[in-house]
Amino acid sequence: MVNLRDFDLNLLVIFTNIMEQRSISKVANELGLSPSAVSHALARLRLMLNDQLFYRTAKGLEPTERAKELIVQVEDGLSYLSSAISAQQQFVPAESKRVFSMQVANYISGFFLPSFSRRIREEAPNITIDILPFSISTESSEWDRVDAQIRLTPGRLKPKAVRSKRLMADDVVVLMRPDHPAASEPMTPELYARLPHVKLSQASTGTTVIDDALAGRGFERHSALIVSSWDAIPDILLKTDLIAIAPQRLLALDPRLKHLKAAPLPLEEVVFSFDLCWDQNSEKESGHKWLCETIIDVFNSEIKQIEP
Repeated sequence: MVNLRDFDLNLLVIFTNIMEQRSISKVANELGLSPSAVSHALARLRLMLNDQLFYRTAKGLEPTERAKELIVQVEDGLSYLSSAISAQQQFVPAESKRVFSMQVANYISGFFLPSFSRRIREEAPNITIDILPFSISTESSEWDRVDAQIRLTPGRLKPKAVRSKRLMADDVVVLMRPDHPAASEPMTPELYARLPHVKLSQASTGTTVIDDALAGRGFERHSALIVSSWDAIPDILLKTDLIAIAPQRLLALDPRLKHLKAAPLPLEEVVFSFDLCWDQNSEKESGHKWLCETIIDVFNSEIKQIEP
C-alpha cells in the first residue's frame, strides 16, 4: 500500500492530463513544465503504482487497463479535494470576478436569461456567465466545463454524481399554420411522425426524448430543418408546411404563436420537464451554491408571471 506521506499529489494532476492529452509534450506545454519533467513524473508514478500506465503507439500514448481503472478514482478524488478547498473560501457576489459556465435549453432561454442577467448585474456585476451549447456526448466529462444546466429531462437515469431539482413540468403542443394541409386531421403518433418537422438541435435542447418516444412506437420523423434557436421557428411555421413542438406555457410568452394552430402532442409519456442539474462534488462550494439558488429564485419568479 502506498504511503500518502511519500506521495506527491502533483503526480496525479500530471496523470490526468496525460490521460486527456495522450502526449508528453502537450502536457508539458499545458502545465508549463519541460517534457523531461513530465517524463520523470510519469516514471515515478509507474514505480509507485507498479504499472506501465501508458505505452507508445503511432497515435500517441495509450493507457493500460490499470490506468483506465485508476483515472475514474483519481478524478473523483481530485474533484472532492478541490471542492473541499474551495468551500473554505467565502464567496462574496458583489466582489467576485468569477466565471460561471451554464447550459440552458433554448426553449426557455428567451424568458429566463433576460431576468437572470438583470439579477446577476444587480448582485454580482463583475462576474461572467458563459452560456455553452449542450454536448452531444453523454460522457461525465461534461461537468468538467459546466457549473449548471437547465435542461429538458425525459426522466432517464442520470450519472450518480449529478444532482437535480425540477423547475417546471409542462405539456407539449404541436404547432402548425392554421391552413396547414393537415390542420383538420386528428393529431396521432403516425400523423405526427409523417409530417415534416422543424426542430431545435440537440445542442440547443440537451435531449432526444421525442425521437426516442417515436422509435418506441416504430416511427421515425423527418426533420426537414434543424435550427439552433427557437426564435426563428414561429415565422418558419407561418410560411411553410413544417410543424414543430413547444411547451404549452410558451404560447403565452410569444405573441407570434397566437397565429398558429396548437394540438396536444400524441406521445402521452413526453412532457417538457425542465430541471436544474449540477455536479454534487461542487454543491457545497459557496459560489456554486449561490449560483444555483439564484437560478431557482429567478426561474420561480418568472413562472409565477405566466401561471394560468
